[in-house]
Amino acid sequence: MKIENYKYENVKYLEIFNLFLLALYPIALIAGNLIINLFILLFSINFFINFNKSKIYLNQKISYLLFFFFTTLIINLFFSSDPSASLPRIIKIFFIIIFIFEIQKLIQNFEKTYIKYVYLSWFVTFLFLSIDILFEIIFGHNIFGSTSYIPGRISSLFGDELIAGAFYHGFALFFMSFLIYKKLNNFILIFIIIALLCISFLIGERSNFIKLFFSILLFMSFLSTINLKTKLSVTLIAITIIISTITINENYKLRYYNQLKILFSENGYSKYMKNSMYGTHQDSAYKIFKDNFFFGVGIKNFRDQVRKEKYENREYKFTAKRSTTHPHQVHYEFLSETGFVGYISFLIFILSSLYLAIKSYFLTKNLFQLSGILFVLTSILPIIPSGSFFSTFSSGIFWINYAIMISYLKKSDFKI
Repeated sequence: MKIENYKYENVKYLEIFNLFLLALYPIALIAGNLIINLFILLFSINFFINFNKSKIYLNQKISYLLFFFFTTLIINLFFSSDPSASLPRIIKIFFIIIFIFEIQKLIQNFEKTYIKYVYLSWFVTFLFLSIDILFEIIFGHNIFGSTSYIPGRISSLFGDELIAGAFYHGFALFFMSFLIYKKLNNFILIFIIIALLCISFLIGERSNFIKLFFSILLFMSFLSTINLKTKLSVTLIAITIIISTITINENYKLRYYNQLKILFSENGYSKYMKNSMYGTHQDSAYKIFKDNFFFGVGIKNFRDQVRKEKYENREYKFTAKRSTTHPHQVHYEFLSETGFVGYISFLIFILSSLYLAIKSYFLTKNLFQLSGILFVLTSILPIIPSGSFFSTFSSGIFWINYAIMISYLKKSDFKI
């Protein structure tokens, strides 16, 4: 065998291995942080091994944006109140950027061949999780006997972590895109859309349900195969089922109706924030930002700063319990931990990426790309609570959607 052929075979096997990892990525998210980090590390190692041996497609504009974003995080490290806490997360972002490059390469090289099997694997994983969630809703515990420790919340395969809703938000649109790719009957598709909205609601994670609700509404608006009357009917049916559930179930009534009643009362938003943990976290984050305006306190340092007595605010009911790992809202997280400079850099990076992807979608009409776009867009909605942008699970879901979003940019825009 010639040396050139041997090298080509090695490259091919490594790329197939990475495709296999990508196919199993949702399972890694379910398995936990250690497996997620291991997957990203393996992707990165294989990228460097193949760097000079295979076609590597990198979108120049996206590469500049990622470099710009990463550079601002490096600069922020020098102003961190505890650099030793910030550094591991910045290193993780470096490996995530390599992970994104590898996914770009895989999709550009294998879009017409093996990528469909990746989405098939994601479809099967999401379907199994959905069945498990329904099982827990009906019987009070999931297929493996695990149950949530909070009434009205579903944990499913995630054990003590109440993050099933975040996973659902991250992969529901890919699930729908795969069904449309397989030319599923419209009637069945409509039924599944209603089912997805209802399951997301029953999981009990309000913020992720709201994000997915808007994502699906926007996704449907782009579907030319479903007429406007049907789209409105789907939305109305889903809302009717959800309202009926709130009316008859005390747990959901407490989590949704009672909160909405406060929000829509006089000075409702102010009342809600002052009587919620989220309001307390965000109030503290804003005060930390004002005290550290330009560069914040550094990534992963909110948790230490928030304990300080000066961030206590007696107007907020839970001020004594304000100590937490992050502000539970992505904008406040960037403001408090990276300051004005980091926050503006984040907005430039995200909004520029979205602009390029949306512009590309109207040319490609690729529904998997649209799924990534809508996830990223709804993930940065202001006010609505969110997981930490830098935590392993939350970032794992965000970056895979971001990677899919930018990997379907026009092939002519990619440099080899």
